[in-house]
Amino acid sequence: MELYQLKGFARVARGGTLTKAAEELNITQPALSSQIKALEKEFGVQLFERRGRGLALTAAGRTLLPRAEQLLELVGHAARELSEANALKSGVLHIGTNDSNCLYVLPELLARYKADYPGIRIRLSNSHSSVVASWVLDGTVEIGIVTLPLQKRELLSHPLYERKDVLIFPPGHELEAVGRITPRHLESYPFLFLHRGSVSHGRVMEKLRSESFGPADTMQVGSLEVVKRYVELGLGVSIVPMINVEHEVSGGRLVARSLPWIPRNTVGVVQRKSAYLSPAAKEFVHRLIEYTAPP
Repeated sequence: MELYQLKGFARVARGGTLTKAAEELNITQPALSSQIKALEKEFGVQLFERRGRGLALTAAGRTLLPRAEQLLELVGHAARELSEANALKSGVLHIGTNDSNCLYVLPELLARYKADYPGIRIRLSNSHSSVVASWVLDGTVEIGIVTLPLQKRELLSHPLYERKDVLIFPPGHELEAVGRITPRHLESYPFLFLHRGSVSHGRVMEKLRSESFGPADTMQVGSLEVVKRYVELGLGVSIVPMINVEHEVSGGRLVARSLPWIPRNTVGVVQRKSAYLSPAAKEFVHRLIEYTAPP
């Protein structure tokens, strides 16, 4: 059964004659007759019977007609939806990323995107990079914005920008008096980390332990906002993206120090190599690359 056969059947059923239906479909009468016969042969029923100069539906034809029209209507809806999605008039854009990007990188970009394409529904899911990568791989999200590199051969990545991480502690902390802070200076202070499974956490801990015994005490918390608040309260020190603490540092609530020995982190956008990117996602990635490009 082909859609064009159902379309021909429905047109004959509503018009009552092969001649009129063939003219409306812009095909020959024998071609349309062949389509009807093919349907009758496939289903093993007779769909029309002669009545005077026209055709009338049999009982089987009356059963098929509403289903045929329903299928044709659904196909029409799908075609319109695909056309609108291709023109960025509708659709869903599902992005996975971490708290830092959600709070400090994406807001302005997403606001502009939404203003230009109000019909696109935007969904944000946030976690650390390894979880976001798994979401991209299993199709939960279409694209991910993560810390690179990721050991996932199935992912295609594009670097966006280099992220600067800094050590933070509260004003008046004894580390303020230290000129060049080394890993050994941090051994005696409690350390606050965001996610034990995050790419950044693994790199920082590896570096600290390669040059010292590592922090004497560590605490894992659920968000960078909690990390900042606990550091403000004197519960420990932490290493976080500078973009996350600019407000607190300028307001005198936290002190941030650069650590030349901390590995630089590159943030990038990832997608599945084999995946088809929707027009909405392609446009967003294009804007994201432009937005995060160095001036």
